[in-house]
Amino acid sequence: MSTPEQPPSGPPLRAFAMVLIALAIAFAGIGAMALSGNDSDSEQPETTSSVARAAGNGAASVTSAKPPAAVTSARPPAAITSTTAAATTTTSPVLDKSAVSVRVLNNSTVSGLAAQTARTIESDGWTVGETGNYSDGSVSSTTVYYSASSPAEKAAATEIAATLGVSAEPRFPGIASASPGVIVIVTAP
Repeated sequence: MSTPEQPPSGPPLRAFAMVLIALAIAFAGIGAMALSGNDSDSEQPETTSSVARAAGNGAASVTSAKPPAAVTSARPPAAITSTTAAATTTTSPVLDKSAVSVRVLNNSTVSGLAAQTARTIESDGWTVGETGNYSDGSVSSTTVYYSASSPAEKAAATEIAATLGVSAEPRFPGIASASPGVIVIVTAP
C-alpha cells in the first residue's frame, strides 16, 4: 500500500502566503487612513455607497443594498480600501521632484544667499543643479519662475514657492530663453 501524495507545503507556498498576508495588512492600513481622512461635513457614517461616489472617476466601485454594519462585517476592509486607494491615486498626480531642474540665483549683495536658499529647497527633496548670481537686472523680491509652456515647471515652481513663502510667476523676458527648469531668484531678506 502506498500513502497518498501530499501537496507540497514547503517554503515557496509559505512565502506566497506571507506575501498575501502582508498585502492584506497594507491595504487595510491604507484603507483605514483613507477613510479616517474624510473631510465631509456630514455626520453620517461611511457607507459603501459613499465609497462608490468617491470612486466615481472611472475606478471600480463597490455598491451594496445592505446596511453599513452588514457591509463592514461581510467584507474585509481590503475590498473597500483598494477601491478608495485606486480613486486617490488617479485624482492626485504625484510631482516627481527629480524630473525638474532647479537653479537658484542670487540678486542681492548678501554673499551665499543662493547657497543658503538651495539648501532649504534641497531639504524639501528637490535637486538644485546650479547656484550662482543673477546680475542682468534687478528683481524686487524673491520669486520662483517657471516656463509658461510647461505645466510640470509651474507645479514645481508653485510647490517650491510655498516652501520658501514667496510667489511663483511665469518667466519674464530677461530669463525667458534660459534653459528649461525652475529658476529661483533670491533677493535680500
